[in-house]
Amino acid sequence: MNIKYNITVKETLAMSDTEKDVQRLIEDLGVNPKDSQKWHTLGVAYLSLNEAEKAEDAFQKCLKLDKNNAFAHGDLGGLYILRGKNKKAIKHLEKSVKLEPGKFEYWSALGVAYFQRGSYDDAVEAFHHCLSINPAYYDAVVSLGMTYSKMQLWEKALETLTRAEKISPNSYHALKAIAKSLRHLNRTEELEQLYHRMHMMFPKDPSFAMYLGQMTFDSGKTEEGLKYYRKAIEIDSESLIGWKILSEALGKLGRKEEAQKAHEKYKEIEDKLKRANVRLFG
Repeated sequence: MNIKYNITVKETLAMSDTEKDVQRLIEDLGVNPKDSQKWHTLGVAYLSLNEAEKAEDAFQKCLKLDKNNAFAHGDLGGLYILRGKNKKAIKHLEKSVKLEPGKFEYWSALGVAYFQRGSYDDAVEAFHHCLSINPAYYDAVVSLGMTYSKMQLWEKALETLTRAEKISPNSYHALKAIAKSLRHLNRTEELEQLYHRMHMMFPKDPSFAMYLGQMTFDSGKTEEGLKYYRKAIEIDSESLIGWKILSEALGKLGRKEEAQKAHEKYKEIEDKLKRANVRLFG
């Protein structure tokens, strides 16, 4: 399980989200190259166009002129997160929140950078800083929940992710993380209800049918379990694990002929994947 960072640009991007705006800014900077704020605005504009290297260069030029520009530090730090440069990201984001401690988005970004470095306690602290300013900031709430999950603090993870789900209902990733917490807490009834809900919400994802199949089969509802296993295979007919589990379930019930057919399909898919040099589970 991991968490991702997405740069969200607001007021500045509203002014500078097209190539035409970029050209205008470049022309303005040609006249006055020491305008640090316009360098920052140009960097944000480049971000909107997915021009990461140009954005980085613009932010650095801004900081060369104004080393205490909190927004350039913050946006450059966010950019470094996206590029996997967590050490640099942390350096700039720490500087940013020191200069502008009320900027909750940068606290959240700092938490993500800490998370990606494996500094989970620091990540928790940064997310809490963010949420003390804006308690309803979804990115920080869900990221905090994911961090607790990584730390195997399942009660805290469940509480926090449930809070995230209330802010932004029906998030696939948040619901999957909630399910993981419920599994570790052995809250079977709630987990089954959640899987039913997710199976209805995300009908093209075979994993929820598989989970339901396992839960119902293991509880003695074998026919219902088989129904879910078959549903999972219907969704993904090339599922190696799906055919394997179905074959084993049928074998446990003594339905040898059906189990053999499922096993043959499993072997057929396994051989195909091996020929394609696909790494198999286990």
